[in-house]
Amino acid sequence: MRPFSLALSGGGILGAAHLGALDALFSAGLVPTAYAGTSAGGLVAGYLGAGGSLERLIAYGATVSRRPLRYFSVNVHGLLDELLPEAGPLPTGLISPSAFIRDLVAVLGVDPVAPAPWTVPTALIALDVVAEEAVVFTAAAPLRVPPGRWRFATAAPLGAALTATMAAPGLFDGVRGDDFVLVDGGAADTLPSDWAYALAPGPVLAIDVAAGRRRPAAQIGIVDALTRSEQYLTSVVSRLRSRHLPVFTIAPDTTGFPFFAFKDFTTLVDRGRRAVEAELPAIRRFIGQSGS
Repeated sequence: MRPFSLALSGGGILGAAHLGALDALFSAGLVPTAYAGTSAGGLVAGYLGAGGSLERLIAYGATVSRRPLRYFSVNVHGLLDELLPEAGPLPTGLISPSAFIRDLVAVLGVDPVAPAPWTVPTALIALDVVAEEAVVFTAAAPLRVPPGRWRFATAAPLGAALTATMAAPGLFDGVRGDDFVLVDGGAADTLPSDWAYALAPGPVLAIDVAAGRRRPAAQIGIVDALTRSEQYLTSVVSRLRSRHLPVFTIAPDTTGFPFFAFKDFTTLVDRGRRAVEAELPAIRRFIGQSGS
């Protein structure tokens, strides 16, 4: 089998489909040599790149989906500060994911303040909205860097990298420093196939959990309006970045699921698993593996 890398898209709770897709790949003996991810895909890429168990990640996701309010809290105080002219620092999102990230890092069992212990090449995409510059969390800058203006964070703790890549602007709180604010990198590269290729030049298997997602007009609310508007632009940018690369894209059917479909976690995992199982012959041909 030729080595291949994996690119994982953003998509909120739709990212649960990434877990099923990976379960199907691993069960078929297909393990990537590098991970690149943004937002929900960044959470999965960062966790697995640090040597985490997929089974434990699925179990953690199921726990969170049953009691999401335990892991995500509303920035009530921060929202009130927005109304005060001299207040600050202000929140960068309506919701704080700090408990979710803290417990996820604890599940992995890594030092929460040490640099992220990625055991395979890994890249998580974020965006510095102060410098208006894309940020890549990775262990070391690769020899080949995709076109664009990139800044590297090579010694950040895993929790900071995970928080930044998932911080959908205005929705989840990001990572703040003295001269930077890091949020979800979807605006820079929502499906980072170019970074997967940069980490491991060769076939790139991309999983896009938000591609082709449809919802009836009457069910489009504030969150969907924001996320789908951003998704349109960022998906176009990502396709342009990877148009000349050897990429095979799988799009699990996430039609009808809202951004916060916690109750549908198990169904979404199954959708991802079935999407990969249906494409296994084509995937094997694409990455050059013979046999069944």
